[in-house]
Amino acid sequence: MPRKSEPLRKLGFLTIGLFDEHDPGAGHRSTLDIIALGEDLGFDSAWVRHRHLQFGISSPVAVLAAASQRTSRIALGTAVIPLGWENPLRLAEDLATVDVLSGGRLNPGVSVGPPMHWDEVKGALYPETADAENFGYDRVQRLLGFVAGEKVTGFSGVEGIEVWSDRVQPHAAGLRDRMW
Repeated sequence: MPRKSEPLRKLGFLTIGLFDEHDPGAGHRSTLDIIALGEDLGFDSAWVRHRHLQFGISSPVAVLAAASQRTSRIALGTAVIPLGWENPLRLAEDLATVDVLSGGRLNPGVSVGPPMHWDEVKGALYPETADAENFGYDRVQRLLGFVAGEKVTGFSGVEGIEVWSDRVQPHAAGLRDRMW
């Protein structure tokens, strides 16, 4: 019996944002232009990949922040952020900020495990703590908890003219549900 085909519901694209070592700005602007063109053409989502120590996007979150200001509708995603390169608390703040700036269009994907070429990069990433770092699912759980609004610290309140929160700020409602 023939399979019944279903209509296409959503269509997205992925780019690795290549650039010339001697003119990285042109490559990054080209990536942003491609994302804006994708929105103009009716694509539903645009995805960027991490390329650490390569001639591609090393900071997708920063690139997507810029893309959020050039677009208004298209969903923006990461495929994927390797958490071994990241501090979960700082990443939670960055993701929340970009989600707020984009109006709730961010769809971050993350992966676990040590960074690629760990033996070559561990001294640069974690010079004092490389042997103690945990690259398992606990790191993902911390990130997801911070994004969801779980407490980061027991301290909150006013100190002088500074107001402190015990949770990641800004809080981006709905972001946790869009993470994969």
